[in-house]
Amino acid sequence: MASFRYAPGHEVVGRYRILDAIGVGGTAEVYLAEDTVLHRSVALKTLRAELAEHEDVRRAFRSQIIRAATLSHPHLAKVFDGGQEAGAIFVVTEYLGGGSLEDRLARGETLGIEETARLGRDAGGALAALHARQVTHGGLSPRKILVDDEGRIRVSDASLVGLRAMHRQRYTVHDARYLSPEQVRGEHPGPASDVYALALILAETATGAAPFDAATAEASARARLLSPLPPHPELGALDMVLAQASVPEPTARIDAEQMANRLGAAVSDETPVDLGARREAVPLLQQFPPAAPRASIGFRAPSAQQLSGRASRAAAGDGDGDTEGDSGWPLARRRAAEPYPVVPPPRRRRTATAVAAVILLVVLAAAAWWFGLFTTHRTVPRLEGLTVAQATTQLQADGFTVSVSRHVASAAVTKGGIVSQSPAAGRTAAAGQVIAVTVSDGPASVRLPSVTGMTCTAASAALHAIGVSAACSASVVSTLPAGQVVEVRYQKVNDPATVPRGARVGLVVSSGPNGPSTTSTTAPATTTTAPATTTVPSTTSPPGTTTTVAVIAGTGPRPVPNVIGLGPAATVAAFRHAVLFFAPHGPGSAKGTWTRVVSTLPSPGTMVPYRSTIIVNVR
Repeated sequence: MASFRYAPGHEVVGRYRILDAIGVGGTAEVYLAEDTVLHRSVALKTLRAELAEHEDVRRAFRSQIIRAATLSHPHLAKVFDGGQEAGAIFVVTEYLGGGSLEDRLARGETLGIEETARLGRDAGGALAALHARQVTHGGLSPRKILVDDEGRIRVSDASLVGLRAMHRQRYTVHDARYLSPEQVRGEHPGPASDVYALALILAETATGAAPFDAATAEASARARLLSPLPPHPELGALDMVLAQASVPEPTARIDAEQMANRLGAAVSDETPVDLGARREAVPLLQQFPPAAPRASIGFRAPSAQQLSGRASRAAAGDGDGDTEGDSGWPLARRRAAEPYPVVPPPRRRRTATAVAAVILLVVLAAAAWWFGLFTTHRTVPRLEGLTVAQATTQLQADGFTVSVSRHVASAAVTKGGIVSQSPAAGRTAAAGQVIAVTVSDGPASVRLPSVTGMTCTAASAALHAIGVSAACSASVVSTLPAGQVVEVRYQKVNDPATVPRGARVGLVVSSGPNGPSTTSTTAPATTTTAPATTTVPSTTSPPGTTTTVAVIAGTGPRPVPNVIGLGPAATVAAFRHAVLFFAPHGPGSAKGTWTRVVSTLPSPGTMVPYRSTIIVNVR
């Protein structure tokens, strides 16, 4: 029996009283506990000792507890709490006492077509919720589909995803049974891997037979690389959805949301799947009653009667065939008149001994090869922060190769840099092993909503909702009412379409038609005594072409200058003489590379207040 960290009665962090040990899996020990504050039963999980000794696993576990606590879906197991006691990190989830789908399959139970579709719809919806938050389960199996007291299913262990894989040496038969082809090839699992695993689970639930089942993990994994999911025409529309979800090429599979929708269309209503009432389970620590005391310890020599065979001869009868007495010792063939057994001389003992020695040597050599004793091992260097080219050069001397497993957005690592690696730095790996790396695509970008015309408070709230902070840092004279946002600025770019998630932008607000200004697109003179009209040369029109712009002294209304067809310099001059501001929009407006004005809003000649901002469409 496994050795558990906590004994019944122990209170973790003074709140969670351990009631019993539920079990131990490949990643964590699981306990039934009582929340002494909220008076409810919970499941408490802590990392297995061999995983908890790795700092990268501990960091990942802490991060995933926080992320899993934010997930919410009717068919995802809820995460209530997490913490640490005496160096052991734990997570607290809802207690689901109805067992698992694995329990039902182990009893030989199957579901009908409609109930299997309901199960897939519910589990697929849970996976879609995970994938929407950029979380991949990566280890979905019937053991991870738990059942509550009402028979409703939950996908569990979102806080434990990928932890075991960080230091896994090999797969068990059960692990390999639900792997996707890309995982068999050594690639990191993605959302499509979860969809493939669910397709295999549903096929097993409906037919009672696990696809690609084999005696060894290697044979089971290899089978799915060579053939698609076996068809089952008797499943009707369900078989078609399973085929679409188990395409060997991950990019060609339907996603979890599509799978849930198509399975939902195959059932008559939206009622969740019901896997039956809860069965009372015997607690794990009560499944091992104390063994009966032994009558003797160690080797017990045979008696004289057993050696002579007389007692066994009487029990076995008078036949002359080989028999076995109650002790299990073989009796020699003997004649009825002989008082002692005739022991035949040993034959070919030397040959048998030699054969046994050869077999032993072969077994030892195979074991040494299996455990890598004949392979050169080296320490994996740290690659985080390097480019793929730099990492490739660094690893050549050690015989390792680099494989990019995926790209992720990262604000901490520049674009093209390595974010993480597997195996981790400092681990020992065989020469020639592939080091899988995750590469940064730079900070994740978000598309900015239109906040023009909003108040500073409303615009800041709208931007905060998408992960962007804002501050009203400047004001300009504008036809918009005072206090409303005129434009957004980020790193000298006006009204950018996208910015990195977490960026801080400035909001330029209107001070009204006649209010003061703290910033401007072009800096007009505060007063003017120019003549009524001025002639401005065009920078893009044919030589000799001029544009006449009306100038009105004082602070009264003035017409929008006609700058259509002009270049940047002439446009700036025209608006400076008119004591107006302008905001360019169109190709090249963000970087100042536009060459010509196409139109203005309002149109040329329209009377506008002093120091108004005019929209200038450019190209």
